[in-house]
Amino acid sequence: MDQQQWQDFLADAGARWEGERAHFPDTDAALHLVDLSPLGAVSVVGPDSQKFLQGQLTCDLVNLPDGHATPGTHCNPKGRAISAFSALKLDQGDLLLRLPRDLAGTARAALAKYAVFFKTELSELDDSHRWLGLQGRDAVARAQQLLGLEPITAGQVASFDCDGERGLVEALNEQQLALLVPAAYAPQLWQKLAEHADPASYDRWLQTQIEAGMPQLHAATSEMFIPQMLNLHLLGGVSFKKGCYTGQEVIARMQYRGASKRRLYRARCEAGDRPEAGSDIYGEGESSIGNLVEACHSEEGIELLAVLTIAKVAAGEALRLADGRALEIQELPYDAEADPLA
Repeated sequence: MDQQQWQDFLADAGARWEGERAHFPDTDAALHLVDLSPLGAVSVVGPDSQKFLQGQLTCDLVNLPDGHATPGTHCNPKGRAISAFSALKLDQGDLLLRLPRDLAGTARAALAKYAVFFKTELSELDDSHRWLGLQGRDAVARAQQLLGLEPITAGQVASFDCDGERGLVEALNEQQLALLVPAAYAPQLWQKLAEHADPASYDRWLQTQIEAGMPQLHAATSEMFIPQMLNLHLLGGVSFKKGCYTGQEVIARMQYRGASKRRLYRARCEAGDRPEAGSDIYGEGESSIGNLVEACHSEEGIELLAVLTIAKVAAGEALRLADGRALEIQELPYDAEADPLA
């Protein structure tokens, strides 16, 4: 089932499409079922896969137990993040990078440049697989019941049967699970889960990620930010002990010298058109002081994450989008000024 067929299937189930984002009527149900069509994946399989990625990614895969996931980035030699993702480690020879679909091809191609001397195979999972999401207060426990899983907790990855093929489930946190299933099995699973969960819009899923201060890159923002600007060093996405990887010298120097002048902020603006990833953000002058990372609609307006100049925010400057909408800074659930080396 390709993307158009999938969109037609969900349209019959009540979805309204905005590009790859499915919107459903608002619901106050305890458990939500979300189409994650905007997400894609890069599969890295082979006996040298962990060894290869350990020398490329900012996260530490060697000390990550099998059946777990971690945020991470792949950077260019200047320390700029080509891609940011959740790295799912089934075992040392079977890993998967979950990231936005519009960045998956770029991520695979960038990694492939370094893979020629390793016994590993990289592939982009496009129309062959599909991501679904379960979201709610008891999402983890309900998923265990509905999918017949062994108990899992936040940060863990498990497999389940999809009519003889493998499905994967990643517990992002206590209230969100991402399910990767073969495309042909997705309609069957959707119908099964929809008996217990109300379909909800992708923006509901993204709002939870934004409120958690968890960024994701898109094609428009690839190679725009150093990982610390995205707060990924505070979210477990950067290891300062694992040794060398592409871009490591720049990233380590920024951390040890405390030279980052920009970081990730959470903000809100009034409702209207959703601003695009990478769009400029302004202070009281006419020059850009940062860029938007991610945005979604909510009941309060537009929720967003943006990388902004620290000094401008600290000075209390009025912040705005290019169309003039004012931004109001919101709290992050973690200490954005923390030192991971302390």
